[in-house]
Amino acid sequence: MKFYHLSVLFIVVLSFFGTAQDLVYNLDFEDQTAGTEITKGNTLKFQGWNNSIWIIEEEENNNVAKGSDQGKLFLVKQFNVESGATYQWEIDTRSRNNGQGWKRNINLAVVCGTGENSKLATASIKEPQSGKWISSNLKFTVPKDKTKISLQLFRFAEGTEVSIDNYKLVKL
Repeated sequence: MKFYHLSVLFIVVLSFFGTAQDLVYNLDFEDQTAGTEITKGNTLKFQGWNNSIWIIEEEENNNVAKGSDQGKLFLVKQFNVESGATYQWEIDTRSRNNGQGWKRNINLAVVCGTGENSKLATASIKEPQSGKWISSNLKFTVPKDKTKISLQLFRFAEGTEVSIDNYKLVKL
């Protein structure tokens, strides 16, 4: 009977270590002050390309970052990563449109370097239902001899707001 218990314990311990993940970055915006712009002059180091503005807002006791409703909205964050390692980017997004029926896709990309093969992973949230939160995960492996990546979110639709929450980067 002792051998049985020891075997079960051994399997449980190996299962835990076999699925170990390292949390590289985790931001749920709860400790951020409402009204703070995350793309300007703060320690979060997000970039809002094309003059995109992202501001912390409180919604029903939950802080989120909301982008402006301009036509071309970008949010970019760069990370130093381990060459050859596998990672996963996790993010929750919500789109709210102005009632128009035209495209309002949210596009996600993991980019390393420049050129034709620079995109390590992409996802497109096609025509998301207005007001509904959607969780996305992009798994990717960093090329050998590369140590920097950019996580990019973009949306091309004037009058459509995008909010984000639970922004994570995990090393698998």
